[in-house]
Order: sequence, then structure tokens, then C-alpha cells
Amino acid sequence: MRSRALSGLAWLAAIAVAGWAVLWLWAPSWSQTVFVLLPLTPPVTAVAVLVAAVTLLLRRWAAGALALAAAVVLAAVVVPRAVPDGDPVLRPGPTTGPVVVATVNMQFGRADPAAIVALVREQRVDVLGLQEVTPGAEEALDAAGLGTELPFRASMAREGAGGTALAARHPLAPSGLVLRPGVFTQVTARVMAPPGPVDVVVAHPAAPVFRGDPEGWAREIRDLPAPASLDGPPRLVIGDLNATLDHRPLREYLATGWRDAAGERGAALDGTWPTDAPVPPFAAIDHVLLSGPASAVAVATHRVPSTDHEGLVVTVLVPRPGTVVSPGA
Repeated sequence: MRSRALSGLAWLAAIAVAGWAVLWLWAPSWSQTVFVLLPLTPPVTAVAVLVAAVTLLLRRWAAGALALAAAVVLAAVVVPRAVPDGDPVLRPGPTTGPVVVATVNMQFGRADPAAIVALVREQRVDVLGLQEVTPGAEEALDAAGLGTELPFRASMAREGAGGTALAARHPLAPSGLVLRPGVFTQVTARVMAPPGPVDVVVAHPAAPVFRGDPEGWAREIRDLPAPASLDGPPRLVIGDLNATLDHRPLREYLATGWRDAAGERGAALDGTWPTDAPVPPFAAIDHVLLSGPASAVAVATHRVPSTDHEGLVVTVLVPRPGTVVSPGA
């Protein structure tokens, strides 16, 4: 009886982790349930490894083989996120220079403005993307000194969650990028940084659990701008994308030529949401995406009081004027 019960438990556990691997591969973007579950893929991967080890130690060979296959599939997905890219597009040197980029979701404008300005000062942020920025929050940020640190701005602040803004240390010019409308606002500009110009989009696709058309979230991600080529200015998409690397729309968008900065630096398992829960932030939904001649050289998350997101700060290398960047350089 005991042996039969162990076999039954082994099979249940093996089928559960194998089902998760199938769920990840399928990952329908119209399902709100799948949207909520997929950010748990990294911890489920650890569970799958444990299930495989226990079932094999118990000599439940068939169940163990199924669990092991699921563990291998999930590990192949998750483990590379903790490994830095060994072949970056650019490397530090006289032909490149750094631009420090940050993104903060202000949660209905509630985030502590003094803390955001302190983050900008301490990290010497050149470009700041804000989501859920309200007109009142923008006034509070300026009262705290943001306009002194980052005097150039493109803003579409709104009441509620829909406002977005870009603030920069250096002058702004039109990026020429066409943004398709979504539930929340988006802004774009070319930042005339001293190392070289950078086109930036601050985006905030509305999560499917807060809208009547769940598939619209996936469409908003697909409708973000195309990646830059190596012979043009670097192009960045920054913000709360309401998607982890496990969500199919973001996976497909990255496959068009974009790169996740945290993934490049082996930091893509560092969650940024939620910071107001009894568990550590587990969902990496805040991103800096790179395309064209740009590489991430440093990635860090920072706690910001009074919001449920951590701030994400990324140091991006860009080429200096006149530098020719070739594939594989």
C-alpha cells in the first residue's frame, strides 16, 4: 500500500511539472490565468529538479524520467538568464561611452519623489522613464529637484495609471519613431547624449487582467517599434512591460532583434514586482530592451518607497560618433 501511494505521488508530481513545461511552450496570450502563472516559472523549475531527483531516488523510473525531461526543458529556459552574455555588441573602450538609463513605475503617482530624485543623483542617471506618473506626481518630482538633475522632458502625465514620461540630462530631439496608441500613454525622443544619440521609447502595455480584451496586451507589445540596425542610433524600449521573459508576446518581440539588458548581464532572475507583498519581488516585468549598437554593462534594481515596483537602472554602452559597428565585433 505504501509503495503504491509513493508511486501515485511521484506520478502526480511528475505530471505537474511536465504540465508546466507544456504550459510554458504553449503560453496562450489570451488567457489571464496563464498570464498570472507564468512568472512563477523560475521557482517551478527548481521544484521540477527536486521532483526529478526524489522520484529517481525512489526508483520510480518512469515518473522520474518524465520529471527529469520537464526539469531539463525548464532549466534550458531559465538558467541562461543567470549567465552574462559573453559576446556583447560593444565593449568598453575609446570608441564607446556609457549612458545610464533608469525606469520606475510610480504606482498611480504615489512613489516617493525624493527617493526617485536621490536615485537619479546617486546613480548619475542620464535617462529616466516613468510610468503611472500623474500631473501631481510630476509637480512633486520637480519640487524635489528632478528638473535640476534632468531638465529635458517629454511627458504625457495622466491621472490614474496611464501617464508616462521621459526625463533626460541631455537635450531631446524627435526620434522619428511612430507609436501606436494603447490603453496607457507612451512617449519617445532621441536623447542627444555626449557619447552619441540614443532613441528611447517609454512604454507601459496594459496588463490583460485589467482590461476587457486580454489579447490587446499582446498586441500592444507586438506594436512597439522595430529594432534598430547596427548602422543607426541605438534604440531602447524601457518601462513596465507587464511581461516577464516567460510571456510569449515578449519572447516573440525579443526574437525580432531586441535584447533584454538584464538577460545580457545575467540578472534576468532578479524580480522587480511586487515590493509591497510578504514575499520578495519575483516577477521581472520592468525592462530595458536594447537594439542596434548598444550593450548593457551593468544592471541593478533599487527599492523605491511607496510603489510596488523596484526601480531598474542599466548602464548602456553606445558608440561614439564615427564608430563603425559590425556584426560580431
